[in-house]
Amino acid sequence: MLIPDIDNAATCGFCIELFNYILDVTSHNPKRGFGTSRTTIWGIQRPPILHDIRTVIRCNDKNAFNDLVPTLLPFYATNAREQVELSVHPENDNLLEKLQDHNIDSAVKCVLEDDSSFEERMTANGDDYYNIVEVEEYKDNYPLVGQFLSLYFPLGHIKSTMSDDNEFIEFFEKSDKWLQIHQDEEEMKKTSFWG
Repeated sequence: MLIPDIDNAATCGFCIELFNYILDVTSHNPKRGFGTSRTTIWGIQRPPILHDIRTVIRCNDKNAFNDLVPTLLPFYATNAREQVELSVHPENDNLLEKLQDHNIDSAVKCVLEDDSSFEERMTANGDDYYNIVEVEEYKDNYPLVGQFLSLYFPLGHIKSTMSDDNEFIEFFEKSDKWLQIHQDEEEMKKTSFWG
């Protein structure tokens, strides 16, 4: 897990709260809506599942591991893991070392590229990316975790025009669109963050 290697108390605390929030919202996702005339389910969704369309997270030559983890964690810990790509400046040795320690490239696609190569690639292939996120330093000024998560994962719903449509519920609650904790992270529910 990424959180124990964060060396800033505020960032570590934010990431613990973020992970707890993700555990909570995915523990039963989607949820059944209320009402009598229609049947609805709602919940946190993954980014649109389109063939080879990803969110790219860009780390420049100065970004620290502490800067990256809040943005990477919601993807890394969920079934949206294959929908993210990490672009890292090749001169960011400290970050690259941390990423290697965590074997990140076995979990998410990683690309080493300088700023101009990244810009050229985004200009030429920008349509291949759902979202382009430049990592920023929050300087201990974090938003509420639910609002932060909504930057990358939409809250959505689907509905049937029939009331008590159990066939609809059974079919759509199994959709890949709903955010779920990644299978590897299931073990994290059973352990503490520190070992």
